[in-house]
Amino acid sequence: MMYKKSAQALLFSAGLCLCASAAHAVSASSTPVAGANLGIAYLTPHSQQVQGFNIDTYFHPASTQKLLTALAALLFLGPDYQMLTTLAVRPKLVADGQLKLLQGGRLPGDLYVNFAGDPTFTVQKFKNLVHELKKAGVNQIDGTVYVNVSRFAGKSRGQGWSWDDLPVCFTAPASAVVINRNCVFAQLQPHGAGQLATPLVSDGNPITLESRAIGVKASEYGGDCELEANLFMDNHYQIAGCVPIQPKNKPWPLSLSVSDPDKWGLDWTRLVLKSQQISYGGLALTHQLQSDLIDIYAHASPNLRELCRYMLQKSNNLYADSIAKNLAFEYFKRPATYDRVSTAIRRVLKKKAQIELGNAYIVDGSGLSPHNLLTPRELLGVLDYINQHDAELNFIELLPVADQSGTMRWRGSVREAPLAKNVTAKTGSLTNVSNLAGFVTTQSGVRVPFVIFANMLTHPEQIREQLKYHRIAKPSLKYERYVLEQIYAEQGLTRPN
Repeated sequence: MMYKKSAQALLFSAGLCLCASAAHAVSASSTPVAGANLGIAYLTPHSQQVQGFNIDTYFHPASTQKLLTALAALLFLGPDYQMLTTLAVRPKLVADGQLKLLQGGRLPGDLYVNFAGDPTFTVQKFKNLVHELKKAGVNQIDGTVYVNVSRFAGKSRGQGWSWDDLPVCFTAPASAVVINRNCVFAQLQPHGAGQLATPLVSDGNPITLESRAIGVKASEYGGDCELEANLFMDNHYQIAGCVPIQPKNKPWPLSLSVSDPDKWGLDWTRLVLKSQQISYGGLALTHQLQSDLIDIYAHASPNLRELCRYMLQKSNNLYADSIAKNLAFEYFKRPATYDRVSTAIRRVLKKKAQIELGNAYIVDGSGLSPHNLLTPRELLGVLDYINQHDAELNFIELLPVADQSGTMRWRGSVREAPLAKNVTAKTGSLTNVSNLAGFVTTQSGVRVPFVIFANMLTHPEQIREQLKYHRIAKPSLKYERYVLEQIYAEQGLTRPN
């Protein structure tokens, strides 16, 4: 099966930006983008009366849904929870805490590499883990090395994720195997206008990359002359279209998500064992939960609190879905699927926080799917619980702060007084969606929760083209600033015509 992605996602996922104007501050406007669907919900100081409009209408929450994932995970798993990637064997191969090796450093049995969806796990950490095996004297594994992916089951990408986003790293698969964020960095080297660019892959990455991209002048890049990535199974990529020739003919950076995470795990296991000069009898996947293994070496992720901090600050989708799947695994003690993710989040929030999500539709932990649906009132209930219990949760300090940190650092609606540093919130963006949900510290010094959902945003063709290349700020941010200023000033909000 093949997927396509336009160059813009490849470009910006590689960390480049065409200009900084999208970060410019915007002025407030009480007139929203024409035709947009808007839902606003907020509380005023010393009141539990929900203000706003369309508060019970369903919207696509986008990444504001990460608030639900983080809260449910912290409530159920606790802030100190860690994801463990382990090397394990059958009990008969261990005595007094030591491996029972045969002459020549032979391990007379199977080795299990148990992956846990740790989004921070890297090749270097994998090498360090296997090096502990080498230090114990293991030179050969007589049995099979099993890459154990049984912690998660079902699809590694959520229902409804956009097919043309799949080759890009912000939609990297949330599988049990996560190595280097399931993302590959590569380059295209142009050789002049009209000539085929050469693909460059760093040594050791177990992928194949084919180039059909033609070099063009930078001024000719864009519109119908862009890069596209065709993603095949077995981690094979084909890059086609146009690649702009940069100053000094620098290579063009690419970042590509893994298409086959199971193969990615097998390939890297083979390479890591080879790097440690450990031979083995066989290499295979297992999807079966193993109940009678002894962990001999382990690598622990940062604690859940720090994982949630990074996830919320950077709006990282892989972190969100890895956290959500670990929550589902620990809740059910069965392999985590996206269906179990949805059920676990609902049940934990209801039992631990008395938050009832009603008819909300949840299909992933990241908010990437446009199938997700939440009302402003439902999300405001989550924020209100956080606000009232933050003395014990310490949740709010994990969120980005306007004009200061994370995805709020450059958001144009909040870069100037009085909102700068007085808004702490989670952003949420999809195509035609721009949301914000969090807390405003009002002019009287009271912190109140708010939700701003702006869906079905569309613009004239010229504006769309400028937004595509980040040449202007989003027009919807002007109305967002107006709403936030009204909440800050503790004034009522008039429903737009």
